[in-house]
Amino acid sequence: MFFALKTLLFGVAAITSTSTLATAPDPLVALPAIMQQIALCESGKRQFNDDGSVLRGGYNPQDVGIFQINEHYHLQRSKDLGLDIYTLEGNIGYALLLYQENGTRDWNWSKSCWGS
Repeated sequence: MFFALKTLLFGVAAITSTSTLATAPDPLVALPAIMQQIALCESGKRQFNDDGSVLRGGYNPQDVGIFQINEHYHLQRSKDLGLDIYTLEGNIGYALLLYQENGTRDWNWSKSCWGS
């Protein structure tokens, strides 16, 4: 599984390092369909606000980015793993790790949107 995660992250890095999210191919296209739906429900598939700042949750401002990764629970571990959740690549990478470990459990709050 770790190899698959690294391979997928390499593809995301190649896409996100050469273009903006608005002009890049969809960096989520290689993800499982359920992960694409979660990103749509959590953030509208957005990592950043129009002013370039990282997207934060309206209900909980400690939730950041495209997968609304919670800083309180996940920031230190993401840093320890070398994943920057404030970047598109790092947010997707850490979300994939959570998905591989826990399935969709970490996004249960938005399940009414993506779970049908």
